Amino acid sequence: MAEVLFVLLTIYVVYVVQSVFSKKEPKTEEKPVKKAVVSAEVVSDKEQKVVVAQAKPATKKVAPAKRAATKTTAVKAKPASKPKAKAKAKPKAKEKTAVVSGSLRNPETGDVDKIATSYRMTKRWIKDALVTEGLLPKVYKTTELDDATKLKAKKAIDKLSKMDKYQ
Repeated sequence: MAEVLFVLLTIYVVYVVQSVFSKKEPKTEEKPVKKAVVSAEVVSDKEQKVVVAQAKPATKKVAPAKRAATKTTAVKAKPASKPKAKAKAKPKAKEKTAVVSGSLRNPETGDVDKIATSYRMTKRWIKDALVTEGLLPKVYKTTELDDATKLKAKKAIDKLSKMDKYQ
């Protein structure tokens, strides 16, 4: 009697193990997700400034985060006879929007990235820009780099950083 129970128990255990491992769940088909296409447009930061002949009371500019917390106060307007002070203020605004030296601006996306010390560590778009501008014949792989190509790449990156398109 013990042998019959052992055989039946063994068959039951094999049945349970088989059902666990060969359990087939209905596979849900994964539908491909459509990626959103984002188009980026370059916005010109240049603003036209108009000189007004009448003296208007100027308001003090407050940072946007502080604007809600504080009120703007009126400041006395300067006489229109001092246009030199206004002319000096314009170049300072252009310097703020200029790219930091040692960095390049991607003309397609507008991103500003630091120039790496070696060609191997530069961003991919910079390497592609070197090829499109004709400064290098191709994008070099890490295994293709030797002293001569490193020197060529360094000179090409210096030329690229001086171009107005990447400033």
